[in-house]
Amino acid sequence: MKNSRKAGIFDYDWVSVLLFNLLVSIGIISIYSATYNENQTHILQTFYGKQALWFAFSYVLIIFISFLSLKSIKNNASLFYLIGLGLLILVLIVGANINGNKSWFRFGNFSIQPAEFVKLLTVLGLAKLLTEPEFKITRFKNLLQATALVLTPVFFILLQPDLGSAMVFLSLFLVFYRDGLSIVYYVLAVLIATLFITTIYFGQQKILLSISTIFILVNLFTYLKLKKIYWLQTIFVLSISILTVLGTNFVFNKILKPHQRNRIEIVLGKKKDDKGTGYNLKQALIAIGSGGLRGKGLLKGSQTKGDYIPEQHTDWILTVIGEQWGFLGTLTVVLLYTFLLIRLIFLAERQKQKFSRIVGYGLVAILFAHYALNMLMVLGLFPTIGIPLPFLSYGGSSLWAFTLLLFIFLKFDAHRVEDW
Repeated sequence: MKNSRKAGIFDYDWVSVLLFNLLVSIGIISIYSATYNENQTHILQTFYGKQALWFAFSYVLIIFISFLSLKSIKNNASLFYLIGLGLLILVLIVGANINGNKSWFRFGNFSIQPAEFVKLLTVLGLAKLLTEPEFKITRFKNLLQATALVLTPVFFILLQPDLGSAMVFLSLFLVFYRDGLSIVYYVLAVLIATLFITTIYFGQQKILLSISTIFILVNLFTYLKLKKIYWLQTIFVLSISILTVLGTNFVFNKILKPHQRNRIEIVLGKKKDDKGTGYNLKQALIAIGSGGLRGKGLLKGSQTKGDYIPEQHTDWILTVIGEQWGFLGTLTVVLLYTFLLIRLIFLAERQKQKFSRIVGYGLVAILFAHYALNMLMVLGLFPTIGIPLPFLSYGGSSLWAFTLLLFIFLKFDAHRVEDW
């Protein structure tokens, strides 16, 4: 049917559109509940009023997307990526300093964060690179090219500095796996992360001793079973492990800032600072735990109404849901995100062209990273970083950037059988 006429906005996947609307609506209600002040009479001066206005403007963006040429998006993807890098450089020069981060362009009372939109532009640039003729992610040279493309915006974002946004870009390495990259790379990444964390927790000497013992036992077992020792692989993994352990102290003590070190130590249980760095986390856990099964109800809850959690309508919006809607409300949000991610994976897999499939998986990777890191942060399983919950947290930049990324992919999906 769709190859007999041009697909329109009403041909977008209705399940994804429905989930998008549900999540944003829950976000607006939660922002209203977290920031309601009866003394504010002008709705557009409230956080929830602004979020509702930005949501309405999101549909202007969706209509705009419906008129875009898919061929032009694909052909100019590299240019869009370069424009994104230019914006990241420009914000370092003329951007406004907000909360210690030079991450925003300010126009009067309105601010916009370019890093949110650069995620979309990087996904498009990556899709363009991975679909170039003769490009294969399994070639080391091509892998370095793709890695440089992902890490370049990370470098400029770290200069702002905005660690949360920078970490989200790393999720794009998951796209490489679907494109054929060996799982060995991901195993090494997990090994390095594990050694980094355990070295901080147990100390350098204990981890080095443990590594030596494990490698001796593994090689002894291999020799007894197979009568062979894989010396090359053993030396490589052992070298990576030792270098990671030896480099952990330098990274932790010389590169990370004091507040970042404190947050990591609080998560690992090595330090307790309920009145300082760990204040937000403690209050968040109290809020979520006090909600019980069904919650305390809209506009109720001691932690939310008492303003115990700073900026609760942004990165900590999940605590509002946990306290006022309880476990069932939180579970509903988790299920909505899970259904959306599964649906988007399904849509990505049914694409006829590689470019749109990569855009789909890029969307899934970034959405999952935001969702997972925010959830883990609020639950105290990950250090506190500035990272919004997609579609729910207050902020026009985040909402519009995710709207653009989602609906550009849905437009590709609606036209998947066409030769664009």
